[in-house]
Amino acid sequence: MRDTWRDWSELPGEDLTTSALPEVAGWISIYEELASVLRSVIARANGSPESGDLQRHLAWIEDRLAAWRDRHAELAGVVIDPKDHTLTYAGKSLRLTRREAHLLDFLLRHPRRPFTSKQLATLAWQNSRLSDAQVRTYIMRLRSRLREIGLEHVITVVRNRGYGVTAPLVVGGVSL
Repeated sequence: MRDTWRDWSELPGEDLTTSALPEVAGWISIYEELASVLRSVIARANGSPESGDLQRHLAWIEDRLAAWRDRHAELAGVVIDPKDHTLTYAGKSLRLTRREAHLLDFLLRHPRRPFTSKQLATLAWQNSRLSDAQVRTYIMRLRSRLREIGLEHVITVVRNRGYGVTAPLVVGGVSL
């Protein structure tokens, strides 16, 4: 079984060339869950002979997850330049603040998954000291700024669960 695992370049049924955005989001969810489970197993296997193999498997899963997240961004037509924090969508550009760029990038890389204000502060910005009100302000400001380029509905509020990216993106009249 170990040889089979190492020989995989993808899971059965997986097609990284798909252009179906919901399918891409599904694979992201699958790999996030696999990574979470494997991290838990690794924590319990501390120092065992299998730890090295488990770490290699986790690295493979994280690589695949990154590839699917990149595919999602590519299909969605939203590109965020990490150096100058410029968002490009449908031929339009918008300069974002560092925090706005990190927030939007994080949400786009975790489609169809809501996050609370505390989770966003910690996961998107690695700053657990930000209050819920501060995070809400950043969300409001970013949603307002996204209106300038036609992305006002991309960040959604999921009642009692948080903020996420669940709205379909439309490029040239075609819903993705």
